[in-house]
Amino acid sequence: MNKLKKIGLFIDLSDLDDLLLRYIQQLDEKFDFEQLTLIHFVALEEVSKEIGDMLPYLDKSLDEILEEEALDKVEAVFKERKSSINVKIYSGGQLDSLVEWVDAQKFDLVLLGKKSVHGGTGIFSSKVVRLTSSNTLFIPETSKASIQKIVLPIDFSDYSESLAKMVKILSGHTGAEVLPVHVLKVGMQYFPYIRKPSEFKEALEKKAVSNYAKLKKKIGLTEDLEIIKGEDIPVSRSIYDFAIRKGADLIVLGKKGKTDDDTLLIGSVAERLIASDKHLPVLIVK
Repeated sequence: MNKLKKIGLFIDLSDLDDLLLRYIQQLDEKFDFEQLTLIHFVALEEVSKEIGDMLPYLDKSLDEILEEEALDKVEAVFKERKSSINVKIYSGGQLDSLVEWVDAQKFDLVLLGKKSVHGGTGIFSSKVVRLTSSNTLFIPETSKASIQKIVLPIDFSDYSESLAKMVKILSGHTGAEVLPVHVLKVGMQYFPYIRKPSEFKEALEKKAVSNYAKLKKKIGLTEDLEIIKGEDIPVSRSIYDFAIRKGADLIVLGKKGKTDDDTLLIGSVAERLIASDKHLPVLIVK
């Protein structure tokens, strides 16, 4: 993703939309989007009998009413109804059909919110993240509408180079500080076969430093790599704790990591970082 011009934003016509639109507005000031599409999915069971009974007496269809409400929210944040902002009301269909439509639009970025304070399980957003092939920014309800520090987890998988390039672009537009980090992880099951575990860990650390030096030169990064010795802590927890300690407001990582099976829709680290107990925005690069 070398640009951010065509954006998709999932909304649910709740207070969370205001945060998401403010987040978009902040990004728009940095990237100058060409098109923003607000997407609202209406499951069949969401239309109550009372609303269904009223519809024949209204001058507009349900889709038209929902579209107007969405545009009112846009106007409240952007102060005007830009011609480059449109609304997609998807009703009467299945979620996987909607995701197929989203992927066909070739959005540069798709944003989803996650409720953590005002109720909601985050199941809908989590399903979309798992199904879509689009780059997805997952934004918890408690997030700040700004990007000042970006955590770049590097595991030297096939994703690392593209992630580094994307973070460099994001940093260039936003002025955000980049925080590269590598979690040094050695499975305990291997230690019975390693005569000198400390020397083995030292060798892994030197290899990580060497690999990062090559990546740093290739991409043009200037920041040094911080290495965390994960021990028995899950990689996702090490990354999240690092991000909290550094005061970061965005984590960027690949759909899958070096150790994830190819059949997984998203990797185990990404899965844990978008869990309900996490409160930092996560950009998952597909």
